[in-house]
Amino acid sequence: MQSFMLALICCVMSSDFIVQSFALPSILRFLPEGMSAVVVLYVLFAGTRDRFQLVAPKYWLAFGALGVVIVCGAINNDTGAGPISSGLRFYLRAVPLFFLPATLPFSERQLKQQFNWLLGAALLQIPVAVYQRWTIMQADRYSGDDVKGTVMDSGILSMFLICAVLVLTGLLLRRRISKLWYATLFLVLLIPTTINETKGTIILLPIGLLVTLLVGSESGKRWRYTGMALIVMSIFGAAFIPVYNSMEVNNPWKQERNLIDFFTDKKNLQKYMSSNVAGVGTTQDVRRGDAIVVPLQYLAQDPTRLAFGLGIGNVSASNMGKSFEGAYFGLFQKFLITSFTVFLLELGGLGVIIVAVLFWLVFMDTLTVARNDKTLLGAMAAGWTGVIVLFVVGLFYTIFHEFTSVTYLYWYFSGIICARRVSLAHERQYAPHPASNRRIEAMGQTEVLQ
Repeated sequence: MQSFMLALICCVMSSDFIVQSFALPSILRFLPEGMSAVVVLYVLFAGTRDRFQLVAPKYWLAFGALGVVIVCGAINNDTGAGPISSGLRFYLRAVPLFFLPATLPFSERQLKQQFNWLLGAALLQIPVAVYQRWTIMQADRYSGDDVKGTVMDSGILSMFLICAVLVLTGLLLRRRISKLWYATLFLVLLIPTTINETKGTIILLPIGLLVTLLVGSESGKRWRYTGMALIVMSIFGAAFIPVYNSMEVNNPWKQERNLIDFFTDKKNLQKYMSSNVAGVGTTQDVRRGDAIVVPLQYLAQDPTRLAFGLGIGNVSASNMGKSFEGAYFGLFQKFLITSFTVFLLELGGLGVIIVAVLFWLVFMDTLTVARNDKTLLGAMAAGWTGVIVLFVVGLFYTIFHEFTSVTYLYWYFSGIICARRVSLAHERQYAPHPASNRRIEAMGQTEVLQ
């Protein structure tokens, strides 16, 4: 199964890129879904055999509640079979990876190998991103949106690389990597986030690092590690801001020439967050603030739709044909720029609450593992706390649930940590009490004396 997982990592990180670059048949884009089907079969076979002992009941309740919301939303809106199939594909294709570690625990050596392959995939983004930036400059274009590595989106590329840095931070805090290697990888891995001009890096990176440092650092060393992180971030910022500004000097499409001025100018920042669109069906460019307010106002007109949404897949486009496209896609097409908006429209308020609960459950389990596990998984969990918070913020930043690269990896490694949380609870439950140990030792000594 280790070979299968390594193949899956390669697949989700590069399948779309390879299909597009070499004009391969489009059906190969569904390879991650095919591998998910294999995982489902294995999980059902192995899980029913051991009764899913490493899956906490709270996750069955959460996923079950989400299933009820999906069914209610589909029935209430009379959603067609095509949109339902397309929606289920996007929402559920990565979830089997969450249950896989509970039915097939991987050894520390195997996890280390998986981490190394992911680090290799992260480092691969650097030459690919540099080449993509060079291509843009050769064509006298200015936008960094096409600097997207092998994950097919600039925002997703930045999220993936920041997550890699956060996991490395957890390894550093638990002395699993040297400070020199950490500082080098920190600066190198963030090169693509500089040349693709994602402003979100300025927000996502500090938030993720702050959470990781607060959770992962030993109580007496938090200030030292925080100071070191600030130094490394200052070096990165000293490179990021001038590079970003230099790429915008001759850009005729953007008014903001200086990144610092952009974040300090209230008028520009307000314009970036909202364009004051009139309502649904607009042809204007929609900003992230509009993508939250306008759909919420639309749903608020009907309490049932506010609760259960417009139906899974009923707002989304589909690359499987027109019959799989949602009935409301044309109405909300311009607003579908964040995962939060899609979740709100298709799952409703109750669905968004359940998604938030799932994030919270995974975060609390990750926190427990980070504080109590001294193995490689404990170090990884320390960094994963920052990753989870990054994904929560990412709900309002990009439409990440459509990308197999980050969703498959998120659910898989979250599943590893949550299964370890249950395993730790079992170990404590069946561990002998210290008083019992003393009694056993005393009995042994008595037998020797006799």
